[in-house]
Amino acid sequence: MTAQLYWYPKCSTCQRAHKELDMLGVSVQEIDLKTTPPNAELILSWLETSGFDKKKFFNTSGISYRELGLKDKIADLSLEAAADLLASDGMLIKRPILLDEDGKILQIGYRTDYETLLA
Repeated sequence: MTAQLYWYPKCSTCQRAHKELDMLGVSVQEIDLKTTPPNAELILSWLETSGFDKKKFFNTSGISYRELGLKDKIADLSLEAAADLLASDGMLIKRPILLDEDGKILQIGYRTDYETLLA
């Protein structure tokens, strides 16, 4: 299997996720969220097709999230506004995001082991 992993290389959670993918023999295309965030059009397509709530895409424990006071604002954002905001700062995006070879989001964050997810 080949997968895309949107991650932040300095993030310990991302490093654990990447290590597990390596152990599972999954070929990974790494995309650094900080230096190469996805554009608003791609994020909007994820928001519309993934089945995940828009809040799930936000790194709610991040500095950028807190500085912008997004806790009380996310619910009122349109999908387009949320996509624009996420695209403006890769550190606002929950990480890692694992996509299959077709670009479908398999998981946001790393709470469930990939071995279970890919089985």
